[in-house]
Amino acid sequence: MATKEVTGHSKIEKPVVKSDTKKSASFIAKSFFAGGIAGCCAKTATAPVDRLKILWQGQHRTYRDYGFVTGLRAIVRHEGWLALYRGNGAMMVRVFPYSAVQFMSYEQYKRFFQKELSDHPKFANLCAGSMAGITSVTSTYPLDVARARFAYQVREQRYTSIIQCLKEVHQKE
Repeated sequence: MATKEVTGHSKIEKPVVKSDTKKSASFIAKSFFAGGIAGCCAKTATAPVDRLKILWQGQHRTYRDYGFVTGLRAIVRHEGWLALYRGNGAMMVRVFPYSAVQFMSYEQYKRFFQKELSDHPKFANLCAGSMAGITSVTSTYPLDVARARFAYQVREQRYTSIIQCLKEVHQKE
């Protein structure tokens, strides 16, 4: 690295490093994949709790009277420990695009709203977050329906694939 003499002091020049701008395709792709992977990790960690929540919401006859810990134990006892993650594959199919779209679109909306609402930066962030949420939910809602249907299955296997599930929901409901 070179040094420059500046009024009696030496100053070290920093090398120029080309970084991704928030407009570049590389930044958008990195945001997309980072958001998707982060969402998958978070949802997999909480999958057993989510499975129990869905069973409670649907008032499933086998699990409706259990508490939190006893409900998780009952799932393992009746269906095996992998049952804690039933529906998690469908959740990953939904969560990856959901989180990816949300994370990526938030950065793009934030850039837009910070320019348009420069006098109100907190409101600009609120608008960006709201629009990112709307965008991601709208784009992945059918996958959320399939995920909930898979998670509600206990012993009977009514749905065998996400496509079959969505076709059946579309035809019958």
